Amino acid sequence: MKQILLTLLVVMCIGSHDVKAEQLVTSSGVPFKAPTHYPAFSWDKVPVYMMFGDHQRLLIDSEVQKIAAESDFICIEKSHGRKTLGDAALGLKHENGVFKKVKPAIKVLGYFNAAYAYSFTRFTEMLTMKRINEHPEMKDYLLTDSKTGELVGVRGKLCGYNVLNPDMRAWWSDSVAKVVSESGADGIFIDQMHGFGWLHAKDKRPAVSEGVADMMRQLKAKIGPDKILLANNGAGIEAIFSVADAFMFEHYKPEVTHTKERLLKDWALMKKISDAGKICVYRFGATAEPDSPLKKLSKRGRTEKWAELSKQQLEFYLSLYLIGAEPYSYFQWGWGWELHTGPLEHYPELHKPLGKPLGKYTRVHPKEWEFTREFEHASVWVDTDKRKAKIDWK
Repeated sequence: MKQILLTLLVVMCIGSHDVKAEQLVTSSGVPFKAPTHYPAFSWDKVPVYMMFGDHQRLLIDSEVQKIAAESDFICIEKSHGRKTLGDAALGLKHENGVFKKVKPAIKVLGYFNAAYAYSFTRFTEMLTMKRINEHPEMKDYLLTDSKTGELVGVRGKLCGYNVLNPDMRAWWSDSVAKVVSESGADGIFIDQMHGFGWLHAKDKRPAVSEGVADMMRQLKAKIGPDKILLANNGAGIEAIFSVADAFMFEHYKPEVTHTKERLLKDWALMKKISDAGKICVYRFGATAEPDSPLKKLSKRGRTEKWAELSKQQLEFYLSLYLIGAEPYSYFQWGWGWELHTGPLEHYPELHKPLGKPLGKYTRVHPKEWEFTREFEHASVWVDTDKRKAKIDWK
């Protein structure tokens, strides 16, 4: 019976997303005309993006059904499928096919990194300190010490890409494009836009930025206009903004990315993204206080304590999203990047009727940090200085 109900819910979700793009208007008054390769978007409830993986196994049917019922826009994380199929690109292909059978309209992205040479695919499995000597022609693709010529370890013994090498950039964009085409995915999430600029001499850092931008331009040209390029933390980089279709605000470092000043800039950038007809993913993760025992508890996999904290903190972070949400702004929530760190939880607030925004957000006083916004079925209040919020569902 549970399986039947889940299937019916998925079918209902598919039917409920027949939203005419011309009905969507940004808070600037700009009509949002979504290209056909974009996911469906609706204000009926909070638009949710999910990104997840399990390095040990593939998804089971009930997990696919649950996630498909929650979201029209998902990404399969970097190592998913490697242990089971020997290649994360094959893991992406498998899960893309599984999700499309359940929900044909769902948009599925893969994952690739623009800075760290993760070895989870057949394209990158040789780019490790242990194996690179078997492929000497590729050593120049990786960061090396300018004096010794030895590989530079990042995050321990993980290798990093040398974005100053044009051959690497061409190989990288070819490889990522093959992941997209061979998997049948709807696009790709690209992580890390920095190119390890701080590991290069100061006079070369502008060339590092241009190298990363060139990688994105080549990749977009190779995957084509009907595939989604989602650049993590790339919306503030003009050369990448002009190329990518979508952008994530990862909020990976609370002391930097959760400040009241930064959040205000986020909302302006979210509006810029939507006015340009692009997609935004506003991602937050549950955060433990510095002196909390949770700080010592791994975020990997599901624990009752992290699951409970995520439920307690959701209202505040959801409010931050709703204050700045625009057409094709998606909300991502959890406490990590694995399958069991949020995507399989039930959050009632994400299923309540929301309705379209009735206008822009209001700043209660120009020198204070209280903001409000009205939706058809919700009133939102947040104080980003005191870090308090309230959503009244109508």
